[in-house]
Amino acid sequence: MKRLSISVIAAVIFMLCSITFASAESLMLEYDGGTHEYNGEVYSLVVNNQFIDPPLSPIIFNDRALVPVREIFEEVGASVNYINDTQTIEVLSDTSHITLKINDNVAYINGDKTNIPDNVVPKLIAKVGGETKTMVPVRFISESIGLDVEFDNEDGAIIIESDGYTLSDEEQKPTVDEINKKDEQVFEPETVPYITDISYDIPSENSVVVTVQLDEDTDNYDYFSLQSPERVVLDIFGAKLSSMPDTTKIYQSGVSTVRVGDNGERSRIVIDASNLKRYDVSQPTPNQFVITVITDIAVATPSPKPNKVPPASSKTKLIVLDAGHGGSDSGAVGYLNGNPVLEKNLTLEITNRVKKILENAGYTVSMTRTTDTLPSLVERPTQANEENAAVFVSIHINSVDNAPEANGTEVFYATENNGSSYGTTSEQLARNILDRMLYYMGSTNRGVKSAEHAVTRRCNMPAALAEVGFITNPTEVYNMTSDEYQQKAAQGIAEGIMITLRDITIPN
Repeated sequence: MKRLSISVIAAVIFMLCSITFASAESLMLEYDGGTHEYNGEVYSLVVNNQFIDPPLSPIIFNDRALVPVREIFEEVGASVNYINDTQTIEVLSDTSHITLKINDNVAYINGDKTNIPDNVVPKLIAKVGGETKTMVPVRFISESIGLDVEFDNEDGAIIIESDGYTLSDEEQKPTVDEINKKDEQVFEPETVPYITDISYDIPSENSVVVTVQLDEDTDNYDYFSLQSPERVVLDIFGAKLSSMPDTTKIYQSGVSTVRVGDNGERSRIVIDASNLKRYDVSQPTPNQFVITVITDIAVATPSPKPNKVPPASSKTKLIVLDAGHGGSDSGAVGYLNGNPVLEKNLTLEITNRVKKILENAGYTVSMTRTTDTLPSLVERPTQANEENAAVFVSIHINSVDNAPEANGTEVFYATENNGSSYGTTSEQLARNILDRMLYYMGSTNRGVKSAEHAVTRRCNMPAALAEVGFITNPTEVYNMTSDEYQQKAAQGIAEGIMITLRDITIPN
């Protein structure tokens, strides 16, 4: 399989303090657990003569330019992995192994410790309501990693090149406007194949088959998988996209979405998966590709443990879901466009979505409430205990008075109910749920925490309480009232449960 590589070019020495010509914009950004107003320069990004349009463009932070790490390195052929538990970014290519940590100015390049210049640390930053991006100092890209970095102040662009894309002395670097013109693309084959259709089938509970149709034959392609988050990638070089959606939502069998895009050099198809077991890319005809993705999500059968009878399939184990509050107890109250939004309604809507996802995957689910009723804090865990459930998950929405900037997702477990008699702990259940929620929602990570909530500490089985977001945060209350965001939250909770069930053995 072909691989591009990061090649070392002489580092470009530049003065960041001379950046004065980029366009100034006013943005609301989320980082360090809060929301902040940004009124600085915003730069365009050009990598290997291709205009890149990331969810967050390069900005100035503490007088230094920050750029999105994934978009740059994947464009030059490296893979970028984000390890959520340790907030570590790992960049891998044929010649380089780079590790960075969020809010840490120490990096490791091929095992050698390196200080990030100017004491500017990598940051997780997002536009309010947008995708969170790992932003790193552009000077680190230049001086430490060896990519050629140049500022085009006239067009307000940061231009980054790797070996194989350097223009000759007689050639002029294109402006941002020129890069967007089709007749200026670097790679232009004699016959341009267009992707005309992308469809999918779900042949089984843990597999998805994606078919990519082109109008011309091609044999110039590459495919590979990436981690953190898990995804399967197919690159078709020289191909372009016909008019089609850039994202297809699936949310079944461990596959969330299929994303497509082209940059003039190639078209890329990305399949976002969870618990990827294996995948296959075939070409049944010269103008068609078939990508088969098989996951472990829907087939969560735990392995036998020493000195115990091998447990039955995870799908025979009961899951109890608890929609927080209800009836006369509205829970927290937020406001959207002047209208009240009640926690009890949001929790029931999200819990119903979790139930549907689990049942569609073949699991058995019981709910403490299915309508606007109010089971007591004793009745909820008692139901789970009497039904001999394998896990109990309570779903809530957070709030805080006089702090509308508070945001993020957190999951609680009770230390009083954190034993391992079921083969795993409540803490591990909480971690699995939070990890998958953050993957789908892209919200601020408020962590796994312990608290002696009545509904979790009274359970016999592993139990967790998820706080999806803050109903008192204007952005999050808007998100949590949307079908798409509720589905993302539900998918994360459901997958966290399914992952945990593999390790659970219900005691006699």
